[in-house]
Amino acid sequence: MAVLNISMPIRREELMSVLEAQTCPKYTFRKWINHIEAQYEVEDDGTHGDLVQYTKKLFRKTKFGKVIMFRVLYNGQFFEGGVIREDLKK
Repeated sequence: MAVLNISMPIRREELMSVLEAQTCPKYTFRKWINHIEAQYEVEDDGTHGDLVQYTKKLFRKTKFGKVIMFRVLYNGQFFEGGVIREDLKK
């Protein structure tokens, strides 16, 4: 299981619907970290590879996915591709 922090300043309901519709991997909403960043638990069978990249691909397939801004990081990761730090987990 992975925990992802997803920043969604606009089109929030649409992006959340995309995540809720997934069955594998399964995205479960945990909490709002602030007014634009949500935290999700993700259960995966291991066939989808990097869950950050997979989630971004899901968002890019939406109608406005190529023009809206969003950010997907592992919980505790300071920037994409960086080290996951325990002291930054929210």
